[in-house]
Amino acid sequence: MPAQADAAGQRPLTILTVIAPHRYSGAERIAVTLAEGLSDRGHRVVFACKHQEQFVAEMTRRGLECASTRISGKVSPASLYRVARIARDVKADIIHTHLSTGAWWGSFAGRLLGIPVLAHVHALNTKTCFVYADMLAACSRGVKDHMVSQGVPEERVRVIYNGIDAGRLSDLRPIPDVRADLGLTDGEPVVGVAAHLTPKKGQRYVIEAAALLTQKRPDLLCYLVGEGDQYEELRSLAESLGVSDRIRFTGYRPDAQDLMQAMDIVILPSVAKEGLGVCLVEAGAVGKPVIGSNAPGINEVIADGETGVLVQPANAQALAEAMDRLIGDPELRRRMGEAGRRRVLEVFTLRHMVDQTEALYREMITSKTGRNRPSGREH
Repeated sequence: MPAQADAAGQRPLTILTVIAPHRYSGAERIAVTLAEGLSDRGHRVVFACKHQEQFVAEMTRRGLECASTRISGKVSPASLYRVARIARDVKADIIHTHLSTGAWWGSFAGRLLGIPVLAHVHALNTKTCFVYADMLAACSRGVKDHMVSQGVPEERVRVIYNGIDAGRLSDLRPIPDVRADLGLTDGEPVVGVAAHLTPKKGQRYVIEAAALLTQKRPDLLCYLVGEGDQYEELRSLAESLGVSDRIRFTGYRPDAQDLMQAMDIVILPSVAKEGLGVCLVEAGAVGKPVIGSNAPGINEVIADGETGVLVQPANAQALAEAMDRLIGDPELRRRMGEAGRRRVLEVFTLRHMVDQTEALYREMITSKTGRNRPSGREH
């Protein structure tokens, strides 16, 4: 049956989201959260995605449609036709891609079928896989500037900040319960990083900073939330620096934001190619002060001196000094946490992200087809 028109006389859209997830992490989480927000407004969102267990499980949990298919590499023409077939079968009004492989095949599928394509850029990527889309959505000003510096016309790139569903904050577990499960006692200073264990995320500098603070903060605990190929290297580093009993590796945790509540400070010490830093947004939402590298994307989330502290990337000494300062000043942590929560609720919400994305979809469809809404399509 035809979809019902909304209050503005515009029919809900059918959106094909194309992604080849490597894991269920930052970009993948944003793709799922955005899809759920769009679905809640009456749009139909269908994923064409490579199978990844955690990613598919999360889509299933949230009731999202998934056409799991083989999408791989940049030299597999079969991927193009698989995506195009799904787009044709679901009668997609627009294709929205995430990550480079999805952008590559989704853009060519859109060109083949005459469907507008929005490519979402989540990091400081090379432009190659994204420029065949009609428009680019950059998750931060830093990402947009990076694309424009490579020759992408500025008018083809829109900044749409990552947003979180503030309504879900009430579903988080009480802090005393989380701390009890972690075996934390009152007074122990706790910091943490929630990110994939990879060199570019910079977890090694948190471990080195903890080692620098061993004598002054012997009870400091540092939680590294996430999984990745650098686990053994980081564990060995902690042992060699004599802080293995102070560093806790949790592996992948779907309740990472619950764990952030139990931390005094949340840190993102990335050294390269960070698009925005979703964990910093999530930390702000639960009122936690943050420390992050003074780099594009991260410095758009953290208001230095107000919601947290920016430090030089790859500098364990500067990170240790920032940690020590905040650990020793509970009132400063409280003020920064409250300011961070206000900033998140003003700038980085799911509602804002969906509003801007939805408006861009309509604009692109009008530009591509001359229509301001789908007509004659059945959904």
